[in-house]
Amino acid sequence: MVDGTGEKDPRLAPPERMPAAVREVWEEIVASNELAGTVDRQALEAYCHLIARLRAAQARIEEEGMVVRDTKGKVIPHPALEVERKMTDAIRAWGDRFAPLVKPTRKRGYMADATAVAIANAPHLQGDGAKQYTALIAAARTQAWTIDEAQRDSMAALNDAVVKIMPQYVKTCAELQITPASLTAVAAPTPAKTAEPEKEAGKSGSNVSSFQERANRRRQAG
Repeated sequence: MVDGTGEKDPRLAPPERMPAAVREVWEEIVASNELAGTVDRQALEAYCHLIARLRAAQARIEEEGMVVRDTKGKVIPHPALEVERKMTDAIRAWGDRFAPLVKPTRKRGYMADATAVAIANAPHLQGDGAKQYTALIAAARTQAWTIDEAQRDSMAALNDAVVKIMPQYVKTCAELQITPASLTAVAAPTPAKTAEPEKEAGKSGSNVSSFQERANRRRQAG
């Protein structure tokens, strides 16, 4: 993971004390997630150890078989099977907190990038304080990605996303207390004090139309 200057983000560097196998897991997770600015290093380190131990247990089973003989010569299940089970349960308990993101077939769009920047720049969404927002952060990223994909698809798909996804996205951003630059006009419009109700409705519609026109121009340019 690199920052805007092309340099590796120092916040994502693995601890020096890490064994090689654990460090390998760390690098894999960092490469497949957008963790910069939000990573809980201690939690990630613990998670990496679980993955490394699971892999070690699976390697032992693969090499030695699912059954072995104990000190008395009795055939028993390989002890690594129990280790594998416990590690799997422990990893599952983390849910998808550090699960690799699905690799995109196309580059990310403006909405996804603006959302990621807004999240990374929100102090209350960093470190331990971000835990209560985990689900909302995932929702915002998914909604932003959906809008970008609709933009790439067609104007009809974008119109559909504006009606169905945009209100959810704006609500999610409000709950996260972020305002991605691309939605400033839609998320927080400033009504004119002297405007009539009909004119206010027209302004709201023009905001959406303006967003659609800009998004369509970006899609055609891309």
